[in-house]
Amino acid sequence: MSPVLAGEFNGRKVKVWLVDDDDRLRSIVGDLLELEEGIECARHFSSPDDLLSALASKPGPDVILLDVQMGERNGLDAVRPIKSLTPTTRVLMFTTCWNPEWRERALTEGASDYLLKSFELKQLADRIRCPAHDADPKVYPRRRVKRRNPGQPVAQSTPPLLRRTFSKLRAFWN
Repeated sequence: MSPVLAGEFNGRKVKVWLVDDDDRLRSIVGDLLELEEGIECARHFSSPDDLLSALASKPGPDVILLDVQMGERNGLDAVRPIKSLTPTTRVLMFTTCWNPEWRERALTEGASDYLLKSFELKQLADRIRCPAHDADPKVYPRRRVKRRNPGQPVAQSTPPLLRRTFSKLRAFWN
């Protein structure tokens, strides 16, 4: 284990809880994170409500990976209650949608970072293991959101990196 990782968690694995309404994605990401050095994906939840119920009766993990859009529920609404139940847990938003307003809201509510599901697994694992790389809401560069032309098919408007990530996940699953 690298000195940074050993220093951050004293040689123990980082406990991660994953919250996403997509069962397949949750399973795949959880399994892949388990293969990463220094990470234990201990629990999976399909909704913020299930997560909050668990946090009310158990100590929180080191990190919670929290999806933003989960059916009728919104992960952004869960950040503040999570932080009130377990203030030392780092909440990392984990989403397919880059939205500067959502990112700002998440960081303001207490999230430590706003990560895209299109990140390479190594990059995701590094962010989980190293709190020193958490986003600073005042410094993080704003990106322009490319709007889809309503006449353009959705498949053509999907960013290439996201298409590649989904392609890899489908290949891994099959």
